[in-house]
Amino acid sequence: MKIAKILARSVVWLIVVVASLNGTESVAQENHERAAVHNDAAMKKAEQAVAESLKTLSPADQKLVNSQRFCPMMPHGRLGAMGTPIKLRIGDKPVFVCCEECIAQVKKDSAGTLKLTAKLIAASAELAKLDPAERTAIEAQKYCAIASGSILGSMGEPIKLQLDGQPVYLCCAGCTQKARSNPAATLAAVEELKKAAIQHGQNLAGHATRSNQ
Repeated sequence: MKIAKILARSVVWLIVVVASLNGTESVAQENHERAAVHNDAAMKKAEQAVAESLKTLSPADQKLVNSQRFCPMMPHGRLGAMGTPIKLRIGDKPVFVCCEECIAQVKKDSAGTLKLTAKLIAASAELAKLDPAERTAIEAQKYCAIASGSILGSMGEPIKLQLDGQPVYLCCAGCTQKARSNPAATLAAVEELKKAAIQHGQNLAGHATRSNQ
């Protein structure tokens, strides 16, 4: 009889635990769905603001800005989010920056600016092939979780992993093994990259604002 009672209690306990877990999962799913809707709305609003800023440019310059997408001096800074982008020329190459404060930095290292701009253009072209939501998620991380100086998309389509249920983007297949070998460290690196994006002017909607720093 004692064994039967113990088993009965165990079954009841398991039912309670499972119900609790299901309830927690349901709440988490609901919160996730709400966040997705919020981010989607914010993304659309940000894109509209950028589009308005670019209207003052010629069609040719709009095309150039859209191909570059981000400022080389503030790689998290979306061109057009701080007003009309400023067009510069380095030799015969057009380069756009987000604001007047970046002009002096360009002059200090014109060769480095051209190199970084080329990477931004290559990344933009690669990410343009993806679903808009996927592109937004990649740009929120911006850099590879392993090779942190590597702009996602500049080496081809980013590699997407799922670690502990979280999406992680890498610049190439060569970073996969290291990412999987220490999931906690990889996820921590992703969070730091996203925080840096927000701190330096880009929120989760891909919209940049002037940094206070």
